[in-house]
Amino acid sequence: MADTPKNGASEQVKNRTANGKFKKGVSGNPGGRPKKGKTIVDDFRNNPKSYEVINKIFELANTLGSDNQHPDAMACTKLVVERLVPSLKASELRVDVDGDKGFVFLPEPKPSDKEMN
Repeated sequence: MADTPKNGASEQVKNRTANGKFKKGVSGNPGGRPKKGKTIVDDFRNNPKSYEVINKIFELANTLGSDNQHPDAMACTKLVVERLVPSLKASELRVDVDGDKGFVFLPEPKPSDKEMN
């Protein structure tokens, strides 16, 4: 069982102020929020070679499907698409009518080239 102080209060209660907030430096994140410019993202953005890395990703992605396709072309293309094209999320389709039966008309499927030949 977890160690509790002799007076029965848990460590978590001891580390809080009268209004229930954590005392400074004991919330599990004693350093607090990182200072601006101290994250790895900020380091990347401030690095002059970061544009070279991004351009290289686009360069490799552009080789996808070509005769001289780079082995990492698919991975680079996936990175580009994931960042530029928003992901589609499922949404609920509701048809509310006053006691009438509702119909949802879907677009007619277009025949493919294979079906025409």
